[in-house]
Amino acid sequence: MKKCLISWTTLAILAACAVFPAQADSTGIGHSNAPIFSTQEKIVFTLKTDFGDLWNHRAIPNAEVPEDIRDFTAPGRLSWKDGSGSHDLPVQVQLRGNTSQAKTECPFPKMTISFEKDRATDDRVSKGTLFDGLHSVGIGTHCGGKPGASQRFHRVWGGLSPHREALVYKVQELLGVPGFQAAATSFSYIDSTTGRGPVEPQPSGFAVNQPMPGFFLENIKTFVKNAKGKEIRAADSPIKDSDTQYIFTSLTEAQKDARNAGSQIEPIDPRSIIRLMLFQSLIANYDWILRISPDDTSASRGLWNMKVVEADGKWIVFPYDYDLAGWVRPDDSAPELPNFNNPFFKPADISAVVAEFRQKRPAVEALVDDLAKEDRNGAASIKSRIKSFYAALDRKFP
Repeated sequence: MKKCLISWTTLAILAACAVFPAQADSTGIGHSNAPIFSTQEKIVFTLKTDFGDLWNHRAIPNAEVPEDIRDFTAPGRLSWKDGSGSHDLPVQVQLRGNTSQAKTECPFPKMTISFEKDRATDDRVSKGTLFDGLHSVGIGTHCGGKPGASQRFHRVWGGLSPHREALVYKVQELLGVPGFQAAATSFSYIDSTTGRGPVEPQPSGFAVNQPMPGFFLENIKTFVKNAKGKEIRAADSPIKDSDTQYIFTSLTEAQKDARNAGSQIEPIDPRSIIRLMLFQSLIANYDWILRISPDDTSASRGLWNMKVVEADGKWIVFPYDYDLAGWVRPDDSAPELPNFNNPFFKPADISAVVAEFRQKRPAVEALVDDLAKEDRNGAASIKSRIKSFYAALDRKFP
């Protein structure tokens, strides 16, 4: 008889899911089946491109991006070895992010790689590899190789942030909050003009000549494609994209917003929003905005670091981008629980979601224990924040 070895992390997650099954209308929707998000192989990927040219096309934060910068891509190669052999794929590399593209924030900014088509077969070159089915995928980088942090937003450098942020996406999925999949990994980078590791611009000056932690991240295009839906953005968004509908005004007006755009959707489930807001509080992320109702004066705009996707007669609302969360850049601030003082939220719904969070605490902590194998200080800081969050939760919802 075969023996099955199951880790304590797996047991904790299975136990949590047995009590509170994943929400059928949210968790998992939009997810790709690409093996990169499920493989257990430890792989160092190599990305080769002209980093100097790429970094010369950084976007100015919080501003309309000129077309020559927005559409700029640098040709490159992504190579690696795994259980199926060696792979070397042609890709196009593009920068992404807002304030993180500034040299003083992330000398080595986040990227998106797109897989080219094979001219002979017209299939993506990613077909049959770990990236099967993906047109493009995000790369969460180390931001800056030099130890320390950026001066303004205190983004963590030195290779500590990527796997912490990848952990946040895993916890997001565990807690039943829809969103992107992430896969923690490592990258070697080669500048195609020198054949060596690129040198980050000042104030870093770090020569990236060793593998650095990073992670692959699903993007909105993949999510929308797999959800068979379309992206919705806030009507008051300051930066427009002609390919996207800008009709969202607030959660309570969602059905009206959709009707005005010729769609019919179900009311947004308050529990999904309570779940989202408690998750943000748990990870100590406050770099987001979601307008609840038209009179929600605390929201300076409809959406910030939030996505809304219309699929199967529903609006799916979910967060992303956690490089400024307390789990990623540790701080000692007290947890801030969300304010549910809006008729949209019902006491019974709040109690139900709070019970979910309490039940899933062991599974959350088990995921953090996995991080401790490589980042003991980061895991200890996160465990401390978890303890503070649940203590605050117990005080507010005894």
